[in-house]
Amino acid sequence: MVLFFENQLNQVIFVALMKANPQIMLTEKQKELIERIGVFHEHKGMQPLVGRIIGLLLVHKEAEATFEEVVEMLGVSKSAVSNALTFLQAKDRITYYTKPGDRKRYFRLQMKNWSEDLEKEMLEITKMKEFIDDVIKVREGSTCTEFKTCLVEFSSFLDFFKKEIPTLFKNFRGQKA
Repeated sequence: MVLFFENQLNQVIFVALMKANPQIMLTEKQKELIERIGVFHEHKGMQPLVGRIIGLLLVHKEAEATFEEVVEMLGVSKSAVSNALTFLQAKDRITYYTKPGDRKRYFRLQMKNWSEDLEKEMLEITKMKEFIDDVIKVREGSTCTEFKTCLVEFSSFLDFFKKEIPTLFKNFRGQKA
């Protein structure tokens, strides 16, 4: 019974906060998009909340949110938000700033260097070539030639990809100019 009243009280507080601060209300379309972004990141091995916070910061009208807003908008615990924000900061995916006279931290995505960050991530993927080549050597004499052919082709593609990444970004930057 106490839990029921506590939930009711939380809902009343939440509605009052929404009325007092309408910019933190999300449309159904925004909520769906946040969820899709969360699922995408979850499939990449991240915690669902990490992806949902990224989604929230992407769709938020101000492109930033306070800790309290994240908790309220996503309806999750403070500790879960704290852990996810710490993770995102450690991965250099978000940053925060404060306003004079305001103790709140305003979180936002690190978007300024997106192309350099993406280029680094893509080059990081090509490091797989080293161990794929080692696997090919270790498998010498294996009777499974079709598998070896696939590994050799994959290694060759990673080599090609690594050489093409700088050209890809150079062409993109040239297109913008």
